[in-house]
Amino acid sequence: MASESFADRLERSSRASGPIIAERVFELDGRQRAVRVRIRKPRRDSKTGDHWCTFEVSGLDEVLAFKVWGIDSLQALQLAIRASGELLREKGQALSWVGDQDLGFPKTLPSFLSAAATSRLERMIDRELEKGARPPRKKRSSR
Repeated sequence: MASESFADRLERSSRASGPIIAERVFELDGRQRAVRVRIRKPRRDSKTGDHWCTFEVSGLDEVLAFKVWGIDSLQALQLAIRASGELLREKGQALSWVGDQDLGFPKTLPSFLSAAATSRLERMIDRELEKGARPPRKKRSSR
């Protein structure tokens, strides 16, 4: 039994809604190509008071459009950014952004983790960042 893809867990959107507020164009196989992510302005649902945000990914096999929900507009926007990055990573294409394999989408910690687990992960990340910020140690010359 194949595992469910990230795209399968997202709510598909039949059409984009709202003005585009952010867009990123990627290179495919080292060539500029119209592989795009477009994120649209979050909207408030009048029935629930929650917010949703649509995003599209185009230029791969097909145009994919999704709707993500958040408690407020900021969470809906954050989830759209995170989901679009995860979707591109899952596609496994040879994408780059400004010549870098890091597509510029931040990784975030899931909100369902316990406070203790979140704290441990944040300390680990801080330690690794500090290591990377230090100048490399000079090697001793062996004479």
